[in-house]
Formats: sequence, structure tokens, C-alpha cells
Amino acid sequence: MAAPTTETAIWMAIKAKIAAMYLDSLPIAWPAQKFAAPTPGGVPAPYLRVGRVSVAPVRQFIDGGKPHRRSGSIVITVVYPLGADVAIFDQMAGRVAQYFKDGTQMFYGGFCVKITSAPTVQEGFEDNGYWQVPVVIDWECFA
Repeated sequence: MAAPTTETAIWMAIKAKIAAMYLDSLPIAWPAQKFAAPTPGGVPAPYLRVGRVSVAPVRQFIDGGKPHRRSGSIVITVVYPLGADVAIFDQMAGRVAQYFKDGTQMFYGGFCVKITSAPTVQEGFEDNGYWQVPVVIDWECFA
């Protein structure tokens, strides 16, 4: 198998960190993968949904072929059935944010991806019987 591209290595570093996160064993809806919201016993259950946003690479040096600053955001949304106090949802989102504290480093195939600032817990919103609280996690990599 060929060496991973820069984009693949960045994603694999981030994905491994997310996969290692223990958050009450919540299932994770990964980008581009089929996922059915959990309903044990016919009752909706919480889960996490992962999304990602990348920014165009920024040249750091005058010479061509040198490393670029690559950056973006991972959005991990806590998806929870309606009915609990909003503090429950915010607590769960806060735990996600704590896991990706400023300065956290993730590695894959010789690449280092770093969390550049404290994650942002966004305001929650209702959608289809669930309360959703996005957590935005900014990252960067020089490659």
C-alpha cells in the first residue's frame, strides 16, 4: 500500500483520537459512513456525530515544495433525545471539549496535528426530537 497522502494522515490522526475518546460508550456517526441512530428497546438514545471542515493550505516559505500550514475544524455534535435539562447536554459537550484541550497533539505516519485553541461549545438546537450541541475543535498541521 502506498504511503498516506497528507490529507489522509491528518484525518487518520484526528480519527484515532476521537475513536479513543470514552464518552459513556456513545456510538459515533462518522463522515461518509452509514449510521442509524440508536434506539435500544425502541427508545431514542444519545450518540456523537463527527463532521469536518478544511481550509485551503497556506504557503509558509518562498521556495516551492516546502511545508504548508494546513488547518481546519472538527465538529463533534452531541446528539441527545429531548427531555433532559439543558445542563445535561452542555455537560456532555463540555466533556468532549475537555478531551481536545488546547495544545493536544495527534500523530499518524510521521504527521503531527495540533489543537490550536480551546474548543468551542456552541449553542444547542432541536432537530427531529433530538437536542444537538456542536463542539468545534480547531486544528493545524505543517506538512
